[in-house]
Amino acid sequence: MPDLTLPQQIARMDGERLRTYRGNLDFYNGLQWPGSPRSRERRLTFNYVKPFVQKLTSYLVDGLSLHIEPWADSESARTIAQRAQEALRGVHQDNHLEQLDFDTELDAAVLGDGAYKVIWDPQEHRVRVSSPDVQGLFAWHIADDPTQVWRVASRYSLSPEEAQLLYGEGVSKLFSNKKQVIVVEAWTDRSFQIWLDDAPLRERPNPYGFIPFVLFPNLREPK
Repeated sequence: MPDLTLPQQIARMDGERLRTYRGNLDFYNGLQWPGSPRSRERRLTFNYVKPFVQKLTSYLVDGLSLHIEPWADSESARTIAQRAQEALRGVHQDNHLEQLDFDTELDAAVLGDGAYKVIWDPQEHRVRVSSPDVQGLFAWHIADDPTQVWRVASRYSLSPEEAQLLYGEGVSKLFSNKKQVIVVEAWTDRSFQIWLDDAPLRERPNPYGFIPFVLFPNLREPK
């Protein structure tokens, strides 16, 4: 699709994956009858899926802990390991990772996939961890190695007021007559792009040198 913009490419990608997400989410929410009801047909749904999935998810993430072993039997190695462990515990507390882990695992259990986004917040001067909606994530893999991802795009919507807060007054004026603005972030190891409603807003070098997303399936499927 060389003649299409990146947002246009995304609009045509992964149709089967997104349909599967919607079907799984509907089933989880109790929409479990196939087809439309017949005239005067009454349908009862005893939705055991939601409490079962939530209970199993809480068991899975309960009691998780972090411990870093030093790479060598020396005082300096133990000191560095201790400092790294304290830093990661600070990230854990700042981002309320107990709840975030539960939410992410629930996404993976219901939809089939989960994701984290890890970035540096320059305003608060800390690591920020979030759990983006996998329904808005798209990945490009290296052909001969599906475990290698060379680009990830994240699509989500903002109100004009939110767009103004993030990107400046001029942006909100462009979309003042719209209720939502579709944002696409595109990341590679080297570059970072932002698109607003199919229009490129900015492109910069990737400040991290890596793609700040962790994408994982709930269950591995054979090829």
